[in-house]
Order: sequence, then structure tokens, then C-alpha cells
Amino acid sequence: MEGKIKDKFKFFVRTHRKIGILYDSIKGFFVALILLTLIVFFASAIIHNILRVVEASNEYKGKYKKLYYAGDGMMNIYTVGDGYRPVVILPQIGDYSPVMKYKALADTLSSQFTTVIAEPLGYGYSLSSKKPRTSKNIIKELREALDNAEINGPYILLTFGDSSLYANYYSQEYPEEVLGIISINGLYSESLNDDSYKDKYLPNYISNVKFYSMVSFSGLFRWKSYISPADFDIDNMQNNSSYGKDEIKLYRNRLANKFITKEMKKEAEKIEENMKAIKDYKYPENLLTLQIMTTNYRDEYLDREENITKHASNLITNKDYQKIRTIKGDITDYLYSKDGLRDLKNIIGSHF
Repeated sequence: MEGKIKDKFKFFVRTHRKIGILYDSIKGFFVALILLTLIVFFASAIIHNILRVVEASNEYKGKYKKLYYAGDGMMNIYTVGDGYRPVVILPQIGDYSPVMKYKALADTLSSQFTTVIAEPLGYGYSLSSKKPRTSKNIIKELREALDNAEINGPYILLTFGDSSLYANYYSQEYPEEVLGIISINGLYSESLNDDSYKDKYLPNYISNVKFYSMVSFSGLFRWKSYISPADFDIDNMQNNSSYGKDEIKLYRNRLANKFITKEMKKEAEKIEENMKAIKDYKYPENLLTLQIMTTNYRDEYLDREENITKHASNLITNKDYQKIRTIKGDITDYLYSKDGLRDLKNIIGSHF
């Protein structure tokens, strides 16, 4: 009996030692992994920020960079085409290089319109701003930049995502300066009436923007654009004649330098306030408008049990002047492919 007890005790000791060795090995592995991750992170951050200093010397040169005073900064305004009606493209939050992202669209529309891509302060090649990212300040800066660039209105505002809020605010405050609004996958103030949007979706969205704003310091997105270019639409750009090697290089440069800036983070934090600023807004009866939504975007709303088509319809006051169009797929299908760009141009051209 005593022998059996001793054997069990020895077995327990041996097993305990093996578990201890295994535990130490696992712990050592994870410590090494964490140290390696930190080394890579900080090495990436150091190299990235050295490159940013080097790249800054060329930041204000080139045909895609024309800066004009706006608010407390300078805004980049890119113009192509010579049509008698100016179309001003306004980007969505997080578009680190609006000029490059929407270049193919601007080129496509340039045969019919004077197409302007406005890079808000903190975006693309535009300088930074310390002012709150309210609709009031954003539109004030845009008006000043367009005036200094001698681009005369009234304008057709072509918006993506949340910038539809600014177009609506613009037409609300300065109706004589807005000829029309084209909203693509717009944001609607009525979403604030939905608890899931206000209490869950919007806070999660703002948290994600804040997180990516912190991570952007590391420069990891610079390297990711080479490892996985499809994640940044670079593959699509390379198949479009509007983009050559120089344009892709410039796009990667802006991606590295303006991936979620402090202005974008502050803008995301002001979304609810900017939605409330046009809470009771409806299109003026004489305003020409076209609301375009992709089926992918519409279905995102339906997944949240929210009807974006209903929101769009509630803005309309004149069905002869104001239309809604649904197009299949994702918006990237219409920004880079030849067929998609042609379809989008035809939709816009048939209404304006």
C-alpha cells in the first residue's frame, strides 16, 4: 500500500514538472511574440514617420495639388473639364485621398461638366484645421476655397456617404448657391430615430475611427497597401486608364500620410450633431436632386431593420425634380470600371 502511494506521488511530481515546463514554454513563446510585435510596431512607426518627413518636401507640388485659403487652413481643389455647370465632389469620412479616389469619375464627367474635387481640411493634400468639424465650419471652408479658386456657382454637389449632410446643410443655409444635389449612399438624419443606430451602430463606428486613428501612427497601412492592394482599391485603379504609376504612387503616399487624421476623427465625433443640424430638412421644391444608392448599401440598412429608401423619399418635395435610383452592387463597381463609370455618368447626365 505504501509503495502504491509513493508511485502515485512520483507520478504526480513528474506530471507537475512536465506541466510546469510546458507552461514556461508557452509563457516564453507569448512573451517573445509580444516583444516581437512591439519591435515591429515601433520599427514600422519610426521608418514611417521618417518617410513622412521626406515626403513632406514634395507635398505641395504637382498638378493634383492646388491649395487655397479656407478657414484656418488651406484646401486642395482639383478641377478638370470646362462644362458650364460645376459639379463639386465631396468625399466621405476617411477618404484619405479624394483627388485620387474620385479621379476616374471626375475624368468621366469632365466631358459634360466642370468637375471639382474638394479635399476638406485634414484630407488629401489639404492642410489641417483646429476648428470643430461641424457642418457650419466645413461648408464655410468649402465656400471660401471655391471662391478663392474662382469657381463660381451655383454648384451641383456630388456627395458620398456622410457628406450628404453637408450638401443638405449648404442648400439649407445658402439655397441660391446650390443648383442641385447628387447623393450617393447618403446619410440621413432620420436614422437618429432608430435606437439601434444611435445607441449601437454610431458609437461602434466612432470607436472604430478612433482606433484606426491611433493605429495609423504606426504606418502599418503603408506596408499593407503593398501586401494587400485590393483592400485599398489599388487593384481596381491599376485597371483604369486614369491611373498610371505616378497616380498609384501618390495615392499610396496619401494613404500613408492621411489614413484617419485627427480632423476625420473629430468629424466622426460630430456626426450626430451634424445630423441634428438638418433634422427637419427637406429638399426645396425647385432643387434638382438625385439620390443614388447601391443595393449593398441599401441591404446594410435593411440588416439593421432600417429602410433607407423611406428616408430618401421623405426628403422629396417635388417628384418631377427629385429622383431616387438604386443600382446593383457596391459603389467601387462604379468608380473604377469602364462600364460602371459609363453607367454612373449616364444616370447623372439623364437627370442634370
